[in-house]
Amino acid sequence: MTDKLTFELTEIEDGVIRIVITLLNEIELGVLYYERAKKSFNRKPVGMNTWTCVDAKVQGLYEHGGENLTPTDIMNKCQELIHQRMHPTAIGQ
Repeated sequence: MTDKLTFELTEIEDGVIRIVITLLNEIELGVLYYERAKKSFNRKPVGMNTWTCVDAKVQGLYEHGGENLTPTDIMNKCQELIHQRMHPTAIGQ
């Protein structure tokens, strides 16, 4: 199913990324918003210089045949795309 999905990354402001997921470039399945996690911590570590999903609306994924695709699959793909976008020289390492 992932070969039929399109992930469109947009940095909507500094430190905020929106990822729109569409099926066959026609049907919007979901939108995820990511923000930069803390770079340091005083009490609890939270992601240490990574991107954290702060909001997600993926109801379309389940309405249009996402039974073979888990939320973990979506999150992993989004993290991979963000890493490629923010660290283009790290591809293939």
